[in-house]
Amino acid sequence: MSKQLHSYVLPCPAKPIRLISGVPRPTRDRFGFISGKVYIAAGVLIAIALIVWLVLWLLLPAVSVTHLGTGPVVQAFYATGTVQPVREFPIKASTAGTLEQVLVDKGDRVKAGQPLARINDPSLIYSAAQAEGMLEEKRLRLDAKNSPVLAEFDEKLRINADRREIASREFQRFEAMIRTNAVSKTDRDQSLDRMKMLDAENEALLKQRAAKLLELQRELSTAQAGRDTAQWYLDQQTLKAPIDGVVLDRPTSQGTRVAVNDSVMRIADVRPANLVMRAQVDEEDVTHCQPGQLVRMSLYAFPGRPITGHVRQVYDEADTSRRTFEVDVAFDESIDRMAAGMTGELAFVESEKASASILPSTALQGGRVCVVRDGRLVDIEPQIGLRSVERIEVVSGIDAKDAVVVSPLGSLKSGQRVRTHMVEPADATPVQTNTMANPAAANLKAF
Repeated sequence: MSKQLHSYVLPCPAKPIRLISGVPRPTRDRFGFISGKVYIAAGVLIAIALIVWLVLWLLLPAVSVTHLGTGPVVQAFYATGTVQPVREFPIKASTAGTLEQVLVDKGDRVKAGQPLARINDPSLIYSAAQAEGMLEEKRLRLDAKNSPVLAEFDEKLRINADRREIASREFQRFEAMIRTNAVSKTDRDQSLDRMKMLDAENEALLKQRAAKLLELQRELSTAQAGRDTAQWYLDQQTLKAPIDGVVLDRPTSQGTRVAVNDSVMRIADVRPANLVMRAQVDEEDVTHCQPGQLVRMSLYAFPGRPITGHVRQVYDEADTSRRTFEVDVAFDESIDRMAAGMTGELAFVESEKASASILPSTALQGGRVCVVRDGRLVDIEPQIGLRSVERIEVVSGIDAKDAVVVSPLGSLKSGQRVRTHMVEPADATPVQTNTMANPAAANLKAF
């Protein structure tokens, strides 16, 4: 039995293993097969090579890349704003005094001409009474029946008329007596001179009376103006509503001493149709703002509700402390329960496209756009169209298959080897929904 078995055993080499080119020949077992230790050694070498390759690959900087997508893009600039009435009416004190009565409170609706508050100033009451007394005096001085001034002139004219009548009769008597030489011609001439002198005095008195009458009329007009002015100041003690509206703030407390032009309260028409969104636009954006421009808005009080409007007015004067300009945006439609004081965000649309080739705005970094080709970064210069907060339009220069870098490049340079992580275009430039923490901004982020 043993002899038969030995007939199948291959002879083992009697000589030691020789080195060929520094590599030992694989040893074989007694059946002629390569030893298992060799396989283990080969596996270890392959594993080491793979580990080295993996380590080197992991040491490469990683970048996120995506491909061109398709979607809407809107180029706009942004601002915050507050819902305010088209115009507010400050109710200010026209006179100084004590706020004697406050007839309304914050939130009260008022009608035009309705008394709101009353100010008490005793000096105005005295001035009005004094002006009324002065006016009555001037009226009496001008009254033809009761005026002592005119009565004095009338008395002088009556006396002068009597003297003129006596002089006239004397002249007529001398004229009759001169025919009989009872009087001299000199006496007659003297009588005639006295009559002419009385006529001149009467004419002078008439002119003086007319002048005095004009003076009295002027004094009456002045007294009437003084009385009207005093009455106006007296009436200004009662503050009245200039329009139908609502009291916006808490009025000044009753009993407060106020000066001229001190604010007492504010009134405005706050019906939704008379409200605007008053935005604070940065000075670098205001040059792109013009009346009639489309504006998309979102209010914190109405999350998820898109609101549109158009620029109503751009104010010329800037707020120097904030370096912003006020812009009024009129709502395209009124919204129930909208109230003054609500805040929100605005997107002033400059241009928009419903469908375009787009990339995330992070693809444009400091004027650079990079793609990864053959594992290396390559700077390219595509033609960029519209730009929004989260996306840019690519007009040309990028192929649909290009892997465009969308993660921060930092100090990476063109030609540097990188490893990539692919982000699907739909995930890289998603259509925004209203699930953001800020519900008002959610409607604007897609722009």
